[in-house]
Amino acid sequence: MARDLDETDKKIIRMLVENPQRSQTEISELLKISQPAVSARVRKLEEKGVLSHLVGTDIKKAQLFMAKVEITTDKVEQLLKTLESCPLYLNCFLTSGKHNVTCLMIGENIRSIMSCVDSRLRQNLPIKDIEFDLIVSPTRPMIVPVKPQAERKKISPCGADCGVCTFYTEERCLGCPASTCYKGTLM
Repeated sequence: MARDLDETDKKIIRMLVENPQRSQTEISELLKISQPAVSARVRKLEEKGVLSHLVGTDIKKAQLFMAKVEITTDKVEQLLKTLESCPLYLNCFLTSGKHNVTCLMIGENIRSIMSCVDSRLRQNLPIKDIEFDLIVSPTRPMIVPVKPQAERKKISPCGADCGVCTFYTEERCLGCPASTCYKGTLM
């Protein structure tokens, strides 16, 4: 657990957060401990889940857009299952307050995110209330696990055919990155 961390563990985590490419040799020299000791500590931190590695894309540098979608629904599991296969979906948070779910979504343009919310979430799920907020800019670098699609199919993972969607045909959406209709470049 995080409570079991000593000062050396915290320093190793801080160094790797500042520079994930920093070598264990460099860390050992800076902390004045052996490289095998650093390796053992890193392994234990990873096993505990305190230290993890994320490969992704900086949304600001890649000029991606992010939205926060606040949802009130009685069918949380159905919502999460639907979102799980969506290439625009980053993560959901179960929340208290006015809404019970907050989702983060990402796309190459705002219209694509909005069309996903409007055509797939609002129309196809039992949602009582939904609010869409564009995240204008992160205040720190934000790395997200964008996974370019290796194989595209005619029908999107959510079951939609982008080719007949009015958002797509009226060029208000780039299409689902998992579909053959996709007109974007990154995802």
